[in-house]
Amino acid sequence: MCTESSDVCGRCIFFKPHIYFPYVGYCVVKQNAVSFEVQGFCESFRPSSIDELRTILREKGWLYCVNCRKIIYDENELKEHVEKHFISPDVTLDESIAEEAYIGD
Repeated sequence: MCTESSDVCGRCIFFKPHIYFPYVGYCVVKQNAVSFEVQGFCESFRPSSIDELRTILREKGWLYCVNCRKIIYDENELKEHVEKHFISPDVTLDESIAEEAYIGD
């Protein structure tokens, strides 16, 4: 996707990580599934900025911390997470995930 180790899909504002498997997700721009570990060139890559994340938080009401797998609801939480973690404005939900789970009695 991008040339520098920090410029991977998982660090892009357009990447929606899978809620259970955060190393894969959905690219909003390319409209397909991608792995954030894949590197290469991507003309659509745009890192998320704290100001942009604040705006999304105010408009949407929540953000998602990929590292903690936690929903962020306020700016204080955002400040705590944004320096060391990847914060995503959205997640990809997989409606067929139950089919991958083992049946229990």
